[in-house]
Amino acid sequence: MLAALSQTIRQARRTQGLTQQQLADLCGLDRTTIGALERNDYSDLGIRKVEMVLNVLGKELCCRDKSLPTLDELRGVYGGY
Repeated sequence: MLAALSQTIRQARRTQGLTQQQLADLCGLDRTTIGALERNDYSDLGIRKVEMVLNVLGKELCCRDKSLPTLDELRGVYGGY
């Protein structure tokens, strides 16, 4: 799930024609924070920073009821088996 979030952030930034530095400036964050988000490195990032970046990109974080995983999701988790 976090990998998909990272990909969404990277793709939305690029679609809007922003560099990592420009997005960081708009969010009031450091460029390395944006880089960490795009690399799926959430080890030292809080949810508020993630929400701020998503908000600037016109996205939102949401929760939904958990359902059974799809076959594609299982393939991703288990390395394509």
